[in-house]
This record gives sequence, C-alpha cells and structure tokens, in this order.
Amino acid sequence: MEYEKFREKIVNLQSDLNLFKVEFLDRDGFKQFADHLFDNVSGYTEVCITGYFSETIREALERLVKILQIPHNVRLICPELNLQSTRDKKNLQVLKKLALVGAKIKVNSRLHARFLVAYSTHLYECRGLLVIGSFDFNTECIGRERYDAGVKTTHPDLIQSAIQLFEQIWKEPESMSLLEKYPTE
Repeated sequence: MEYEKFREKIVNLQSDLNLFKVEFLDRDGFKQFADHLFDNVSGYTEVCITGYFSETIREALERLVKILQIPHNVRLICPELNLQSTRDKKNLQVLKKLALVGAKIKVNSRLHARFLVAYSTHLYECRGLLVIGSFDFNTECIGRERYDAGVKTTHPDLIQSAIQLFEQIWKEPESMSLLEKYPTE
C-alpha cells in the first residue's frame, strides 16, 4: 500500500517537470533575483525570509508588504544585531521602517540559516519558490561585494521543508519580536 502511494506521487510529480526545477545562483544571479524581488514573489501569499536586511532591499520589501496585505504575510527573521556596529544600527532602522508598514519581524540570536520561501496554499496543494544559500538581503550580497552562492527551486518537498523550518524558528521562545528585542528609544 505505501509503495503504491509513493509510486503515485512520483508519477504525478513527473507529469509536471517544473516541480523539479533547480537553478544554481551565483552572486550575479542573486543580484538579478533581488533586483526583481517583487516580480519573483508577488504571486504568492506568504513571503518568509531569514538573514540580514539593509537599505538596499527596503523599498522592494516595503512594496511587497503594502501590496500583499492581509491575508498575505511578509515575515522576516534576522539574527541578533550588534548595536555597537554602525552597519547594524542602520539595519535596525531599516527593520523598524519595514515593521511600520506591516512586515512581521522577529529576531533570533541562534539564526544562521539564509533562505527565502514564498508560497501559496490552495486546498491541499502548496506551490512556491525557495531560494537558499549564503545570501543576505543587504548591500554586500546584492552589491556583489562577496562571493555567495545558492539554489533556487520550485520543488514542493523542499518548499514544504523550508516552510516547516521557518515556522519552527518563528515559534520558538528565542524568537522575539523586533520591537520587544529593540524597543523604540
């Protein structure tokens, strides 16, 4: 019986080869993805991103938040910021601006994962996009100052795994809301 379910799933997945699409992203590919972020993810109702965020990506994220309003979500999880660092102080201001327009933001001191998962769930089907790699949505990565690499895929099993990981990090007690972690001065 289990074999038949597994076999049926494989046959169904093979009928749509786009489900298995995987693309390697180098720093130029990630810059192109980030430059067209809105176009890449606006067809989905949920956009979840982990990592660092800077002024470089703020406008694109604000546009997403404003257009994908309730019941849509843009949720971000960032690592703990070092407020002795000028760069992190600026990044905190960007995050606060994003929170003001409606992005839901949490901070987790244990976060090291870097990924974006954008998805929509219709009945029992989840379709989406996953970008995973060493990229952050900040000046160094989008500006191609560093050599980063990653993978972009529409594979449903990988997307589901990324959603589960994001939700796990989002819900754990170590994940504090941005304004709880960094109250307004």
